[in-house]
Amino acid sequence: MKKSANLVDFKKQFYTASEEEHAQTGGFYYEKIEFIKQNIKSKKIVLDVGCNDGYIGDELIKEGNIVYGIDIVDKDLKRAKKRGLKVKNVDVENQEFPYQSNFFDVVILADIIEHVFDTDALLKKSARVLRKGGKLIVTTPNIASLGRRLMLLAGISPFVEYSLELPTNGLPSVGHVRYYTVPTLRNQLEYNGFKDVSIEGDKLYFFLKSKALGKILPSFSTMLMASCRK
Repeated sequence: MKKSANLVDFKKQFYTASEEEHAQTGGFYYEKIEFIKQNIKSKKIVLDVGCNDGYIGDELIKEGNIVYGIDIVDKDLKRAKKRGLKVKNVDVENQEFPYQSNFFDVVILADIIEHVFDTDALLKKSARVLRKGGKLIVTTPNIASLGRRLMLLAGISPFVEYSLELPTNGLPSVGHVRYYTVPTLRNQLEYNGFKDVSIEGDKLYFFLKSKALGKILPSFSTMLMASCRK
């Protein structure tokens, strides 16, 4: 009998792919990075939760911010450290954030909340280390995007994973266990005490690839990008 997958080993295996190339080529991540930069003024103390190889923190450091990063993959943390992030190896789902309360001006959850089972606990950890009035930024895929809606109408799985071993629509598993729409993301942020919640979309990717329509119609966009305050 094959040994069952260990969650920590799964994370280390699948969360190592750098997203930097996507950002540089105008892929899925360009709008996300621009949204984050627009929501953070310079000279802020920032925590990037699930910082990967520091590709977001690198951009923020260039803007004059101090960036801390936590992740579970040592290889990525080494690269993030070279980019100037103050890094620590932390399993964000099962460990407390190793910082004092009310320490950060901004906490970033960029494409991490969909990988976490207890999302309320993650938001509470983020709120604890965030100063009063500080900003939380969340980005996550939109389960109700135009492309996914059309796929579902055609009887095709809208990239909802069902196996750690079998691909979904030809793509390997990336460990998504939670999926959001505009209302559910807003509801959970407000439930956990965050206020002034604003949610934008990145673009309508399926056929139109329209950034303008993505902002006007976030419910149909590929990604959801939220900002709110403690």
